[in-house]
Amino acid sequence: MPNPKIIALTGATGFVGKIVVRELLKKGYHIQALVRPGSHGKTVQDDRIQWVEGTLGDLKSETALCKGVDMVIHMAGLVTTRTKAEYYRINADAVGSLAKAANKAGVKRFVYLSSITAQQPQLSDYAGSKRAGEGALSRKLGRMKGVVMRAPAVFGLGDVVTAPFYGFIRKGRLPVPGGRAFKTRKISLLYVDDLAEYLTGACLDGSCDGRTVSIATRPSLTWQEFAEECSLAVGRPVKTLRLPLFVLYPIAAINTVTKRVFGIGHLTLGKLREFLYEDWSIDIDLSTGTDLQSVLRKTILDA
Repeated sequence: MPNPKIIALTGATGFVGKIVVRELLKKGYHIQALVRPGSHGKTVQDDRIQWVEGTLGDLKSETALCKGVDMVIHMAGLVTTRTKAEYYRINADAVGSLAKAANKAGVKRFVYLSSITAQQPQLSDYAGSKRAGEGALSRKLGRMKGVVMRAPAVFGLGDVVTAPFYGFIRKGRLPVPGGRAFKTRKISLLYVDDLAEYLTGACLDGSCDGRTVSIATRPSLTWQEFAEECSLAVGRPVKTLRLPLFVLYPIAAINTVTKRVFGIGHLTLGKLREFLYEDWSIDIDLSTGTDLQSVLRKTILDA
């Protein structure tokens, strides 16, 4: 019987990463995963997982992570941080340095979990850094096959960023940014299990090589349609709570300052521009086929 393939992972202990680890083990892979120094005791313990203590952007850590592995799935990154420089150091520069280490180690395929916001890099430092990360990977691929997965808004149990929304939804309200495009603004949603299945399936089997890909549990819906789906999922009316822009902009401006100075605040001006972008939908043919109401029910009611 051939030896199982070994997958190098970053971000293995995060929201998406934990599900990816589960799927890889289920499919018979072995795992070599990067973990921050000192946090090894908090990780999943399994004979098929080797934890490599280190940090992104550190040559020694990245070399150790890639040694002897067949493929890399790079999921770690900054969703929020104080400065533009920090975003680019981790979300762009570290992608390039990890790809360089992987290529030198003879890795065959490199899968990069990017974001749908990379389609509009001008909106925020985060979006710009994810687009720059895609470029860094392209430049450092060498002999490897590359896959870029631009994920839309990911949801599911265990996500601390979206958890506060579920409390509002359970009370019958879905807070959404207002503005003139309020009714026509479109989003796309991806259930975390669907993402994990795609990263450990199609992204590894060669069918996505050389491509920038996206999938979604629901490729396109307005905020009103999302509220209606939530209503059906939780069995009670859920109405949109329209937040006026004359309130949101001052809050975002203040948060932009407090984030830079103290590291506090999530709704920055960049994040607000992402929320206000008119169309984050993707092609309807890229639907996973998962029933949205059932996974919303599981996510919202169990959060």
